[in-house]
Amino acid sequence: MFDRVNDAISGGGSGEVDAEHLDGLLRDGEELQHALANDGTIEHTEDGRTTTIESGGGHGAYMLVTDERVLWVLGDQPETAEIAFEMNRLQTSHVRKGLINSKLEIQTYDESVVFDPDEGDAEEAEDYISNVGSSWADMSSALAQARDAIAAYEDACERGADPNQHALAARSQFSQARRCATREDRAPEQKIRAEIQEVVTELAHTRVNSWLDRAESRYETVEAALDEGRYGDACEAYVDAAEAVEEARDVIDDVDDVPEGARSRLDALEADLRGSGERFLDDAVGRCETALDAEEATVAVDAWEEAFDRYRAAADAGWNGHAPVSEDALEYQLTWVTAGLLEAMSAHAAALEREGDETDDTDEAGDYYEDAEAWFERARDLAGERPHHDADDYETERDRVEEKRLESAGWEFGG
Repeated sequence: MFDRVNDAISGGGSGEVDAEHLDGLLRDGEELQHALANDGTIEHTEDGRTTTIESGGGHGAYMLVTDERVLWVLGDQPETAEIAFEMNRLQTSHVRKGLINSKLEIQTYDESVVFDPDEGDAEEAEDYISNVGSSWADMSSALAQARDAIAAYEDACERGADPNQHALAARSQFSQARRCATREDRAPEQKIRAEIQEVVTELAHTRVNSWLDRAESRYETVEAALDEGRYGDACEAYVDAAEAVEEARDVIDDVDDVPEGARSRLDALEADLRGSGERFLDDAVGRCETALDAEEATVAVDAWEEAFDRYRAAADAGWNGHAPVSEDALEYQLTWVTAGLLEAMSAHAAALEREGDETDDTDEAGDYYEDAEAWFERARDLAGERPHHDADDYETERDRVEEKRLESAGWEFGG
């Protein structure tokens, strides 16, 4: 039967290790670099408590240094490691030199092992652990910070903030991690780069999915707000969703690794959003048609106001090129609707004034005139909010009707 660890040590030389007999202990692709042995003891400290682990039956204990881990095993037929430290968890390593022998101490942030070898070169093993281990550990630290930046990117996107600074921060950490892969000749560069690439892919997927999630969330807000008649909220959410869709498409074009299904998800979302915008605009057009066909001024006013509310909400939200309607086209439509609304308000005010002129009841006439004044005031206020219209024209009409109302009530004005 093979003495697997003894065979790996190959005569005790730390530089002559052979992993052929350790296939069950090492991972696929993991390469043994140094092997040390003693008479069967390992000193392990965890959470401040130190334990001496001993092998039975006269078997030895072994410390195996690979390009990925440091392992301690008991017996010459080990199936699993008694203790294993990943290289990226290592904090310090040093050799305690004594008169007779030297002990090798390896520490992580919460554990340590002291090993007293009588076979193998402790100093060569420690030098490898110190330098290659620091490459792994520094890479791991950089990737941890990159993952923090990725989480911050996702959070910022969810909150509606600009997340791009967090992507830049993650990329900066990737650069730092890549330097760790090349600064030590003995470090397994391709393995370190493979771990970096995993996090690079995480960033790419997070960027794409975060923008798609943001677009979907805003689209849901659009639908809910439209159902409740909150056109301002709906249009703001629509513009946000459309911008998120555009950003998602740009990110998909930018990244090397696109999440599975992201493109079809984006296409479906874009179609849904476009359909929602088109229905909203079609509804506004329908209100305009109702206003144009109305025989009663009040019906026309109501329809024009409903159209005005929709177009103004879209304009105030910065709707530009969506659904697709340009900012200029939207402003033109809003100006036309405003003119129709002002005309309908004036027509209704004039009709009320005529009712007042035609009645013989002074009190009733006063009520008609007062209502007409209120409509001219509404027209004045609207004209004051919009370009291309003169609020003074409607103020003059209001003053004229007010004077008529006061005269009908028997007021006298002195010069």
